[in-house]
Amino acid sequence: MKATGATDQEDQLYWNRFRNGEEVAFSWLYQRYVRVLYSYGMKINRDSNLVEDAIHDMFTDLWRTRSQLAEAESVRFYLFRSLRRKIHRSLRPEVENSQPFNAETEHWQPTLASVEANMISDEEIALQSARLKSWLTYLPARQYEALILRYYQEFSYAEIAAIMNISEQGARNMIQKALHTLRRLALTICLLGLGWLLNFFFR
Repeated sequence: MKATGATDQEDQLYWNRFRNGEEVAFSWLYQRYVRVLYSYGMKINRDSNLVEDAIHDMFTDLWRTRSQLAEAESVRFYLFRSLRRKIHRSLRPEVENSQPFNAETEHWQPTLASVEANMISDEEIALQSARLKSWLTYLPARQYEALILRYYQEFSYAEIAAIMNISEQGARNMIQKALHTLRRLALTICLLGLGWLLNFFFR
């Protein structure tokens, strides 16, 4: 689920105004992205204080170095990658590589297109979504993060690779392994189609 309410062109416009020292533009970018960045940060690390501090430090650094920043083709991509680096730098390597995700703490609110609504009952959707949420807890942390970036934030494989500091093929392999794990854990999900349910669940 991408940040809503403005286009990429608007992002770039406000980014450039921010780079020129306009505080209103800086505030606009902060308000537009702070919640989605916090949600993503909590998927990397469950320490809310650490995530909040990382976001605060990231935006502080952005303002301090604004005159040195280049134009951003994708502001959203730049901010996600910057936050991930900021969080990981504050963690010991063994912690950042092994910390599990907790799907029970997530607050996703999936939506369903009208055509799909005619195909399956609300009760079945709720049941399958609950099952998928529980199955996600079995995924390794980095596989889960890759799924979030792909299906929830709708980043391309190239963007996921850059954010996670891996190759594009590595990103594809990681997501495929995650999907394979989910299929093995939940054969009944095939009745709905794993790809459809993931797109529905992460909207």
